Amino acid sequence: MPLNRLRTFFSLFIAASCAATQVHGVVLVSDDFSSATSGTGWAAGNAWEALENGHATTLPTGGAHTTNFRDFATPLDASNAKTYIKVDYAQSVPGNGNEWGGLAFFTGTEGNAGNETFFMGNTAPSNYFSLDLKGGQIVNSPIPIDNKSHTLIAEIDTTGADDVYRFWVDNVNLSAPSATYTVVGGGPITGPWGTLRLGSQDDTTDLYDNLVIGTTAADVGLAASTLTLTVNRSTGAVSLNSPTALTNVVGYEIRSNDGALRPNQWTTVTGHYDSPGNGGNGSVDSNDPWTVLSTDPTNTTTLAEFSFSVAPGDGGTIGAAAVNLGTIWARSPFEDLSATVIVDQGGTQKHIGATVVYTGTGPAFGDLNGDGNLNAADWTLFKSGQGAVNGTLTPLAAYRKGDLNGDFSHTLQDFDLFAEAYDLVNGAGAFTAMVASVPEPSSFVLVLAGLAACVASRRRKVAVVAASLVVFAAVGAASNEAHAVILASDDFSAEGSGTDWAAGDNWDNVTGGVADTQFANAKFRAFATPIAPYDYNKLYVAFDFKLTSGAQWGGLAFFTGPTGGNETLFVGDPGQYNAYGVDLKQGQVLPANPLPAGVPATNTAFHRLIVELDFDNDLTAPFDDKYSFWVDGSDVNAPTYTTTIQNSPIAAPWQSLRLQSAGGGEWFQVDNLLITDDANLVFSPTLNLLVDKTTGNATIRNTTGTPIPISAYSIESAAGMLNSGTLAGDFNQSGAVDGADFLAWQRQYPALGATDLAAWKANFGASGPGTGGWSSLADQHPAGFPAGNGSGNGWEEGANPSATELAEYYLTGQSTVVAGANLGLGKAYSGGAAGAQDLQFIYRSNGELKVGTISYTGGGAVSAVPEPGCCWLAAMGATAIACRVRRVRAA
Repeated sequence: MPLNRLRTFFSLFIAASCAATQVHGVVLVSDDFSSATSGTGWAAGNAWEALENGHATTLPTGGAHTTNFRDFATPLDASNAKTYIKVDYAQSVPGNGNEWGGLAFFTGTEGNAGNETFFMGNTAPSNYFSLDLKGGQIVNSPIPIDNKSHTLIAEIDTTGADDVYRFWVDNVNLSAPSATYTVVGGGPITGPWGTLRLGSQDDTTDLYDNLVIGTTAADVGLAASTLTLTVNRSTGAVSLNSPTALTNVVGYEIRSNDGALRPNQWTTVTGHYDSPGNGGNGSVDSNDPWTVLSTDPTNTTTLAEFSFSVAPGDGGTIGAAAVNLGTIWARSPFEDLSATVIVDQGGTQKHIGATVVYTGTGPAFGDLNGDGNLNAADWTLFKSGQGAVNGTLTPLAAYRKGDLNGDFSHTLQDFDLFAEAYDLVNGAGAFTAMVASVPEPSSFVLVLAGLAACVASRRRKVAVVAASLVVFAAVGAASNEAHAVILASDDFSAEGSGTDWAAGDNWDNVTGGVADTQFANAKFRAFATPIAPYDYNKLYVAFDFKLTSGAQWGGLAFFTGPTGGNETLFVGDPGQYNAYGVDLKQGQVLPANPLPAGVPATNTAFHRLIVELDFDNDLTAPFDDKYSFWVDGSDVNAPTYTTTIQNSPIAAPWQSLRLQSAGGGEWFQVDNLLITDDANLVFSPTLNLLVDKTTGNATIRNTTGTPIPISAYSIESAAGMLNSGTLAGDFNQSGAVDGADFLAWQRQYPALGATDLAAWKANFGASGPGTGGWSSLADQHPAGFPAGNGSGNGWEEGANPSATELAEYYLTGQSTVVAGANLGLGKAYSGGAAGAQDLQFIYRSNGELKVGTISYTGGGAVSAVPEPGCCWLAAMGATAIACRVRRVRAA
């Protein structure tokens, strides 16, 4: 499209955003920013700090960054009312959506602003126009932030038991808000606002114009419309219609931020439904030609058309008869389409949002190609994504390559989700793996539980303890099976998953089989029964933990109240240093700072963290309480760190657990949480990866004495210490470096970069295997490890083994690593004697992901192989002592 037409279109858009809104009803506050004291509803003598060219600005030309405050003449009470806020907002150079800025409402006045209870604009860290409800909730619109002017409208309804927030961006259809959010039980708006702040991050220029605060939808220009976008999940067909005819239509835009549009299937108004002189049939617009604005055939996020008619008020009509736009929706779980139709009202552009309705049945989760079947074709797509998924893809494109948890990475977590989806669609027999379960408690243990309840007070009687030990002796004589006490657990497979949580209480941040604080931060979940750690001889908290960075704090915090109270334990990254640790909430952090040598620094891989709480039960103050901490350790007798403190702050039962990070770029994921008194459950038999740094040989070993099933594994190295075993430049692993590999490099850029291209150039024309390197199970197919034929019926490699990841999978079954087995993987380590020891080994066993241990030898590396920590007798003893007397704390 010619550049001048694009400029004309954007000029029309900006003019629409900046046009003054006709006010109807009770307007509480308004301002066109024509002067520092312009507008109505403001306190006498109170003025804006910075205006320029008829709008408020946070960075006036040639001036310093400014935060604009202005007090209301009468405090605005939105705590029991419907309140509407409208403003034209632009985040100009140098912001472009990368920094926060917007309208903030405070309970105080400019000199003493008080609490901020509502924010509208660009909320950090969102990249979309959004609302911050100041209770941990960010409400995103589908419109990404750019440096152009946009009209933002918010409705705050606090008239009911729940607070309801609605948000419109470039849309005045009352019936179709861009986003809606309900705060159950009400939010922070409990009193009147005294002041409004227009502010932004220091290096950002924000512009504000045409502010209106009113009590009715009409005050801010909202009006009901019947415009509807219908999406057929079964076919992907999309259509527009309006039972109440929408006239003077001059354009529309359909958006999918997830990349779920198919431009090659688009039936445009241009040349189909516009004027016959332009090739159309005139059914939408009988006398005007339309122009396609979205001309990039690879653009899967936006489809737009416009009619550049010179006659004001002229345009087409969208009526009750549906306008078929083609099968433009890519059938998938991504249902994020939004649509806005542009109407010309006497030369002024008005944006009408459509209500989006999905009909029919879409493809199952895991049906990556969206053809209605979950089969070998999807398995091939999944494997192709190994090493090829990155943040340059749209969410749908990443999903098509196997990113099932939406983190723009292709890991064993995704295989776990794909395998479960495959099993769900193809029947329980599709996987031969048997998922292990925890034995049910025997009648003796139930009797024990009753006794434990009777003696749960802080002061115990010796006679009761003796009776308890008699009962345990009976248990030992009656059965050789030890039974654990699981106080809480969660595999985060879905909201509401897990055991021993309060009824109806969810995390509200479970996505992709993990809890993710980037999805929603600062989330509490209450235990069904309060957990008193001091009532057990030893209590274990274990979970898999993955940080996105180590710059801030983040982790699991235990509280004495259902959603707060006293915090008495924190596990994760306490923030004092770049390492995993435990905040003992008594002024100490385990390990101490500075760190001893050899501590693993925080990184973006999953690690298994375990805390053991061992309370002093000698009834004599001061009480010496022992805390032990393991990072990727499986030997109960060899914690990574241990410390003893006096008079632990854990003196009251835990009622809730909170998942929270600082939010300054450090987010985390949690999986496989377990709180128990049984060390045998925590230190379960684990596979070990032995790495010889001198030779490069890597070996999967089972040193536990217990057979361990396995259906997939991955070895990762952030520092690129792996040797994939393929000829450098042979990106499609065909055995030859040729033109097909260059095409593969193009498709996978920037996951494959300049170094990879140089390797392709150097080896072009060569064929055969690389030098040494990884020898996969699929290549070797040892006994019990069948090679697959591409359908998932045996072991198969991921499509793109690299220096940072090696992975292979067995989709429809699993193999067993017998006790004492050693599975050689060839010279998979390339770091040499001085190379980084940063490998991560994860495998899938009985339908669950496990974090394996790593041992290094050679090159001066010293690393003991972890041994299993418990037997039946040890577990029995640990459980038997669970009712030992808990000492009485000094008052």
